[in-house]
Amino acid sequence: MTKDIEHEKGTCGLLTRRSMVRMSAGLAALPAIGALFGCDKPVSTRGQSGHPASTRRKLVWIPQAAGDWEVPIRVGHMEFCKLAGWDYQHIGNPVYSVQNHLDQLNDAISARPDVIVTELESRGMVSGFKRALDAGITMVVIDQAIEEEAATLRLGVISEDPLSTGKINGTQAATWAERISGKKQGVVLVGNGNPGSALIDTLQNATQNAVAAYNHDHGTDFRTETFADSAFDDIATSMSKYGAHIDQKGDSLVALVGLGGESAVAIWKTLKERGIPPGKRIAAGSPDIFSDQQTGIEEGYLQWGIDQDLLVMGFMSAASAWLKINAGYAYWSMHNPGEVILKDDIAQVRARTNEWLARAKELNLIAA
Repeated sequence: MTKDIEHEKGTCGLLTRRSMVRMSAGLAALPAIGALFGCDKPVSTRGQSGHPASTRRKLVWIPQAAGDWEVPIRVGHMEFCKLAGWDYQHIGNPVYSVQNHLDQLNDAISARPDVIVTELESRGMVSGFKRALDAGITMVVIDQAIEEEAATLRLGVISEDPLSTGKINGTQAATWAERISGKKQGVVLVGNGNPGSALIDTLQNATQNAVAAYNHDHGTDFRTETFADSAFDDIATSMSKYGAHIDQKGDSLVALVGLGGESAVAIWKTLKERGIPPGKRIAAGSPDIFSDQQTGIEEGYLQWGIDQDLLVMGFMSAASAWLKINAGYAYWSMHNPGEVILKDDIAQVRARTNEWLARAKELNLIAA
């Protein structure tokens, strides 16, 4: 199969993904984008709130679970806030639970910022969103969302498209499983790092459906099994779980598939620890394209990743808040279809990753 066939193609209704991510070194293109959104409008320009567009505002970002994964989002936020003259604050708890997330949201509301950017991954978060909106806070949903709840709240969603990403994920899993194992049947094991999350569960279902579609189209009989892999909580625990499945399923196992970058890291490190040669016997991959995933692809343990452009997501979510406050636009939605990343793509992906990593060091988000 040619690389063009292996790559799922997608388009974004607003901008193509590649046009959004091809920012020059050091994010030098951001000032031009800022001008596009009108950051240089005169003081007399007034938005829906009646406040001057030049009013200094504050944006707070609350991830559902803090960690290295969110650094590109924070870089995007801070770059936009610098252009707009806004203050920025990050609040994060690395231990995820709906209650922890809701508590952090309520704490942020009490401080009355102008904007809060966060996920709406559970119906348990709705009460906090209503409280924020009642307080006049601009709420931007990013990364994960229950779409019907967001629509009820009249909010947009800026995130990946889990149906598209899941389709890519399952198609890649079945394609590589057949190629690497040389088999027409076997177990495709799907690890879920955050069961109960609307986005992750949708990714899981779409991944399984894509494997079934591949079976129909190619005469294969791959069977998907799912399990909670704990990768979002602890990589070592996740590796232990993947290792147990490798032992239990033996030669029937043809693919290990994650639903997030943490799972992919646990998968490839387990394969390496078990002495399973890269690209032999078991196919492996997952959405996201963390630096550690890139290493796994470079070394051949992982065959694919799927980039959802978290840097772009962060920048656009802050821009959405500006458009709402200063230009009176409705809450903006953008759903990224996902870009499949194979080994031949890693040099380009490393280059753009290194750009935002360098900026993150300058912003003291990570150690220099």
